[in-house]
Amino acid sequence: MRLGRLLGFGREERLIHTVDEAIEAVAEALPGFVAFDAAIGDDGRAALTIDGKGQLALVVARGSRVRARRVQWPMLRLIDGGVLIETRDRRLGAVVLNRLTAVDMRRLGMPPLPKREPAELVYEPAAA
Repeated sequence: MRLGRLLGFGREERLIHTVDEAIEAVAEALPGFVAFDAAIGDDGRAALTIDGKGQLALVVARGSRVRARRVQWPMLRLIDGGVLIETRDRRLGAVVLNRLTAVDMRRLGMPPLPKREPAELVYEPAAA
């Protein structure tokens, strides 16, 4: 920890915990990008958002600020710890979305599954 932080100076560190927070963060950092869904890393430091056209934007929280950059699907790679996004941007570098899987990436942007009623099993005796 830094000395200023121990003395109570500075701003609170910003993290991304919910889809709504990720959507707000990308709207703040990347004007014109209208996201509707997000996949968030386990540590809350980064999220991958998607808009209605299927375009992606990466949002990274560093300190009290957020940075965003548009990314392409080929920039994503599955690794042991999650999903690696190679941004080719010096300011962001390579970003890992911790504990995300390929299933999370496929689910990104899909509508939620409808809730189904539980099945009721009926036993009918065979006719004699």
